[in-house]
Amino acid sequence: MEKIKYLMTWRGYESNEGRKADGAIVYRIIESILVQLAEPVISIMSSKHRQAHTKSQKKRKFSNFLAKYESIGKLTCDNFAKIWEHYDSNNSGFIDEDGLDKFFRDLLETMTKEEVTDQMAKDMQECFMSTYDDAGDGRIAITELANILPTDENFILLFRRKEKLESSVDLMELWRKYDTDRSGYIGKGELKDFISDLLAKKGSSNIPDQKLQDYCNGLITIFDKNKDGRLGLKEMARLLDLKEEDNFLTQFQINAKNMSYKDKLAHFNKVFEYYDKGKSDAIEGDELVAFVKDLMEPDMDDITEKAVDLYKKGILSTCDKNGDGKIQRDELRVVLGLYTDVEL
Repeated sequence: MEKIKYLMTWRGYESNEGRKADGAIVYRIIESILVQLAEPVISIMSSKHRQAHTKSQKKRKFSNFLAKYESIGKLTCDNFAKIWEHYDSNNSGFIDEDGLDKFFRDLLETMTKEEVTDQMAKDMQECFMSTYDDAGDGRIAITELANILPTDENFILLFRRKEKLESSVDLMELWRKYDTDRSGYIGKGELKDFISDLLAKKGSSNIPDQKLQDYCNGLITIFDKNKDGRLGLKEMARLLDLKEEDNFLTQFQINAKNMSYKDKLAHFNKVFEYYDKGKSDAIEGDELVAFVKDLMEPDMDDITEKAVDLYKKGILSTCDKNGDGKIQRDELRVVLGLYTDVEL
């Protein structure tokens, strides 16, 4: 685990006697957690805050999901995945909103027999987020959760990728490589091959087959939102950290609404060049599949390769004027005029 850069700021404790008691408990608990993790603690909290007595408050009733894992030690990838699935309550790919509040309250409950108040949970959350929220976005990513709840290091390597997909075209190229049976899904066997190749690139080779299967099951638990035991295109995109906000076509549609015709035309040319990766003056093959996938994404929760293929055939039948199975620049103008809000 990377060294913790820990700084606890306890605002208002000097003037608010009511918060001192809660803060003292939170301090002791956090200190004990960090000692267990063998990490240094730097605190600006004065000694009188540590000695304050508990001010009892009525504890809110709730079901602690973390309690079942507190005596296990380092989490298995399966347990880590189940915890992530539980607290990523809105399927955003992060622990945020209600999931964030509940996670820190549950974490605090597993570390103490003291009565946990709302203020204690809030202080716990503020302190941990100042330490572990590396992105500073007020939510917890998978890699950030791994710093809080130690787990299988190779499993977490699957999420620590320096290289990032640049576009949906890259996604489709990777998809073709691992969807070996052309089913339109990445099944468990294909996902296992992907995991093995990814870990090998990171210097972790000769992983036992059972471990690879465990990692596969963990990824399925986290990313298989429709619970069919395999990954569709949109689910694989989430795994590869290709987010909906990275959808170049969607961003073009949003931005174009307030553009002049000249600016809109310039951005239209950027769209064409973005998908024409091969510089062939046509959007074709995986480029066309990626374009269609991005076109469908805002309106569909689950995108399958079969659905993309059907949608592509519809576009070609309407807009492919020369019948070559590709989309040229002038044909793209027709596509965007028919299938988006952008008029060119």
